[in-house]
Amino acid sequence: MKKEHPALPPGDAAAALTVLARLMPWLTAKRTMEEILQAINAALGSTLAWVAIRQESEWRMVSAGQPACALPDAQTLLAQSQLCRHHRAWRVICWRRHAGDILFPDDKIIARQLKSGILCKLNYKELGLEGYFFVAFAQPLHSLSIIKSLIIVLVEKLKDYFADIVLRERTEKEMQRIVTQYKALFERAPVLMNCFDKNNRCILWNGECERLFGWSMHELNQQADPLALFFPDAGIRQKVRASVNTSPAVDMHEWHPVRRDGQVLTVLWSNIQLPDHSVLSVGLDITERKKVERQMEMKATIDDLTGCYNRFSMLRKLKEALVTCRPDDPRSHFSLLMLDLDHFKNINDRWGHLTGDAALIHFCDQIREHCDPSAIFGRLGGEEFLIMMPHTNSKLALRFSQKMRIALAQNPLFSNGEKIALSFSAGLVFVNGGQTDTSVLLTLADNALYAAKRAGRSKTVVVDAML
Repeated sequence: MKKEHPALPPGDAAAALTVLARLMPWLTAKRTMEEILQAINAALGSTLAWVAIRQESEWRMVSAGQPACALPDAQTLLAQSQLCRHHRAWRVICWRRHAGDILFPDDKIIARQLKSGILCKLNYKELGLEGYFFVAFAQPLHSLSIIKSLIIVLVEKLKDYFADIVLRERTEKEMQRIVTQYKALFERAPVLMNCFDKNNRCILWNGECERLFGWSMHELNQQADPLALFFPDAGIRQKVRASVNTSPAVDMHEWHPVRRDGQVLTVLWSNIQLPDHSVLSVGLDITERKKVERQMEMKATIDDLTGCYNRFSMLRKLKEALVTCRPDDPRSHFSLLMLDLDHFKNINDRWGHLTGDAALIHFCDQIREHCDPSAIFGRLGGEEFLIMMPHTNSKLALRFSQKMRIALAQNPLFSNGEKIALSFSAGLVFVNGGQTDTSVLLTLADNALYAAKRAGRSKTVVVDAML
């Protein structure tokens, strides 16, 4: 029988305790895993020691000793060990002999370097990890009780140290990732970041600031008051400076700085007070977004073809006018004029829909040219339009409709050199605060409009009966 390695405590509990005592100073998170495994090999007389940890599908392995052991070798051992113990809960697996054959089944020469081995599970449920500790010897283990118990105690002690190392390295990795992300954010992300000291000197000016505003930090610091480049108005500049220095505004606030080429921007700014009491300003350029929002708002309220208000906007404005219209306040009274182009279908049929569109545009241009600026003009649909005329009684509104007919006669539409005379029929309602229902008002105006059509067109019919 071969003699066991002298460093092993084959049956001496006191010697095992001595080994543990010798190892304890090494089991600290200040040591690397490789240093701890090397200390274990030295204390136990083992040839090889490794730790393999898996988080989700990602494996990590640290090995110390000889022969060199890589992750695929460890995975081979784990696969074979668990396969033969399928559905059995196990904590420790021991091999008195042939551990090398299981670890290196495809390389008999390397496998012969190892005889015995012990594999332990590391319980890392709280960390969401799966871990294994393996130690192997160059000679067979004939007596397992002491060495097995020693390694079980050792693994329990190691578990906390390994967890500390894993957490520390995980934290360091996460911090490095965060630092890298913030560095990339500062250098390349489309976020404005700058900082000025109490002497108005720029001490932080990222690439996005320089790209957007057109000034470098060096150029800013050559100015007596760099803020004046962006906010020429002294009053606005004072408010901006107060929002940064006096009482740093944490919430996003909209400002309108001027860039180097004179374009006025729309920027959202927020401030972060740093530990040294300086203020980091973080901004987001929303100039294009505001432009799109205005375009969307215009598209939602304006008729695409004629450029006047669409039906939805006109009905909303009529409703708003009715809310504020009171019988005892003549200033709130208004006239409502509903117009319809005469014989519009004939224009489409004879000259085509493009000419029909041109007729609608020409009609609206004439209305806008002769309307009072306070009037609200919109298209209800097709060739039907609505005009709200504030502070205008029915007599004045009727006079306006007559003036419009004269204007259309004097300024006909020309299509391919052919003159097209436009005319309209209209229904007129005077609103003096007694009406509260938009649908009733529109019905009154619509009935008057069709009365004008039945009377021969190119006329305006005034509704006499008021609600």
